[in-house]
Amino acid sequence: MKYAPPFHRTNGFLPVLLALFALAVIPLVFTDTYIRHTLILVFIYAILASNWDISLGLGGVVNFAHMAFFAIGLYSYGITVKIFGVDPWIALALAPVLAIVFAALLAIPILRLEGIYVILVTIAAAQLLLQIVVSQSDYTGGTSGMVLLPRLTLGDYRLSSDGRIGYFYLALLLLAASTIFLYKLERSALGRAIKALRDNKYYAIARGVSEGRVRLLTLCASALFPGLAGGFYGAYLRVASPDVFGLGFLTMTLSILLLGGISTIWGSLIAAFVITILAQLLGDYGSWRSIIIALLIIAVVVVYPGGLFAALQEAWGGANRLKTNMLAGYRRRAQASVRAAAMGVEDRLVETRHGRVSVCDTQTGDKAILFIHGNSSAKEVFRHQFEAFRGDYRVVAFDLPGHGVSPNADPEDDYNVEAYAEIVADLVEHLKLGEPVVFGWSLGGYVGLEYAASGGPITALAICGTSPVNKYPDDMPRGYIATPHMELAGKRFHSPSEKTAYATHTIGMKKGLEPLLWQAVWRTDGQAREQAFAKLKTIDWPRQTRLMRDGTLPFAMINGPRDPFINHDYCRSLAYGDIWGGTPQNVGDAGHAPFLEDPETFNAMLRDFLNEVETTRTANVPRETTGAGRAASDPSG
Repeated sequence: MKYAPPFHRTNGFLPVLLALFALAVIPLVFTDTYIRHTLILVFIYAILASNWDISLGLGGVVNFAHMAFFAIGLYSYGITVKIFGVDPWIALALAPVLAIVFAALLAIPILRLEGIYVILVTIAAAQLLLQIVVSQSDYTGGTSGMVLLPRLTLGDYRLSSDGRIGYFYLALLLLAASTIFLYKLERSALGRAIKALRDNKYYAIARGVSEGRVRLLTLCASALFPGLAGGFYGAYLRVASPDVFGLGFLTMTLSILLLGGISTIWGSLIAAFVITILAQLLGDYGSWRSIIIALLIIAVVVVYPGGLFAALQEAWGGANRLKTNMLAGYRRRAQASVRAAAMGVEDRLVETRHGRVSVCDTQTGDKAILFIHGNSSAKEVFRHQFEAFRGDYRVVAFDLPGHGVSPNADPEDDYNVEAYAEIVADLVEHLKLGEPVVFGWSLGGYVGLEYAASGGPITALAICGTSPVNKYPDDMPRGYIATPHMELAGKRFHSPSEKTAYATHTIGMKKGLEPLLWQAVWRTDGQAREQAFAKLKTIDWPRQTRLMRDGTLPFAMINGPRDPFINHDYCRSLAYGDIWGGTPQNVGDAGHAPFLEDPETFNAMLRDFLNEVETTRTANVPRETTGAGRAASDPSG
């Protein structure tokens, strides 16, 4: 299931709302006609570039006839209003229709073409259209073009009155409508089909995507708003000239698209403002204007191949890392007493090979239990276990780097399962935990499996909310339920509503009951989520499942039956050499975090597992002769 939240629940909603408000009030603050004219051109170029991205970015179709869609809209407006006397508003509405018709005709010869052949055909189509415009001078004005085209009016009011404010708001409305169209298209079934053909054509076709139909719709969709923008351009400047077929319009639009970033909606809009306004500011520099703009584009593309949008994302990511790190430092100092009250012990920073991590350690007891929390959580999630087991065990829990009150770390080297397992090994050695029992929850379950599989000293392993993976990525869709919240687990930037949804589904409790854990979701370094999921493919998954299958280590899986993430049938289908109880166990009516939602039942089950492990060790009985081992090895069990 593809995660596609409503726009008002994304991080982009507030910036876009503020930008739209700012653009709406600009003509009221700045009454200079030149400023309004410049912004109207910005809006037109933004529409052209962002809609070109439908075919070039989303679809991977290098269509160099895109400016022809704009030209058809322009000339259709001019011909219908000046030659045939059609009402200007009707002519404006006809402009995108004729552009779509041309796009459909263009799609026919390129449906089965690839690469350079598509480029050649689309260039030839644009040149053919230019020759038609030049040759039919009775209708198009030939090389001189058409001038004094009728204006747009509303009753007796001309949109060009009052410093062109009417044209300004109409252009802004067209840009807003175009952006909404692009946003909806990208998230639609058609948008996903367009991207599927771009990324892996033969796989998409095998999955039922019609290449011809999708190519046709791609070109038609990319012609809709450029055709409308062309008609508006003719009504605004009152001129239809063959110059729109020239390199000036083409290079300007392509420059905006490349500078903003391919396959992004917002990049083209940002770059349109940057390049158009910069071109106007550098108007007095003659040929140096083009050189400066070209150097700017080269510099951005070299440093950020994803364009300005990628640069903004990096800047946003850097700001988020700085904010979350400062937040962790503040809470480390200001909320120390609150955490100590929750855990019954003060935490401290311990140095590891992957940076410092915050550790809670009861420090007493011959036998140790080490708890590892999950993604976007914190060690305080185990506060009930600290209270229940501290009398009989040395209980230890820590915040992963970029989580809780641990400082942020290097995203490339420190935010992955192998690095987290090495942190566990460092803590076991530094804290002298001997051979602890390790309990891992969700992402922490994979960390525990990796630590045990890599040969770390361990007495027993228990996991919760974790679906073991034998073959990556094939087992991921089998081991987990496809819900929108699964995608949030690997998403760098969460909006406030997404953080709320993720916190609710992971801990299964409302904010007022677990404020420290809700704060942990807000504090988590987004790159910790992103990098941990991006590097799942580097894990030696078969080694982990061999550990469970061989039965050389006492192992338990204790889940909540209402866990919204894991597939319980898949977990039960795996081969276990020695699993406590003979099969994965369920805790009452709990969800993803049963140790938090139903701590009494969970703690009793975990204690039973620990007692069996201790009894087996004390009696020195081989594991394969235990009741759990017999149950697990019996195919009928």
